[in-house]
Amino acid sequence: MKFNTKEEFELYALMYVASLDFKVTKDELAYMSKGVAAESYQHVSDMFQADNDAKIVESILQGSATFLPTDELKAEFINKLKDLAKVDSLHPIEAASLSSLEKLIYHK
Repeated sequence: MKFNTKEEFELYALMYVASLDFKVTKDELAYMSKGVAAESYQHVSDMFQADNDAKIVESILQGSATFLPTDELKAEFINKLKDLAKVDSLHPIEAASLSSLEKLIYHK
């Protein structure tokens, strides 16, 4: 398993959402790092940077299967992702990608 904790999994997914429009703003960085230890943030960031898009999506789907066993937990997770996407203006690429990711998570 790629992630040791649910916190790592969620942070990794948040990094993906923040990068969808090809720029990560300081507001997005603040949102993602809120309540996360610096070492954990760096560890997850290193994993994220080492992965390509296909590996990132696969890792998110594997993490969701492990850490989000119920529809309620999936909904809470998707809402976190959507909240991050709204920190700056919601880019059409983010909206489309989030919609696709949501469908994959619910149907995995």
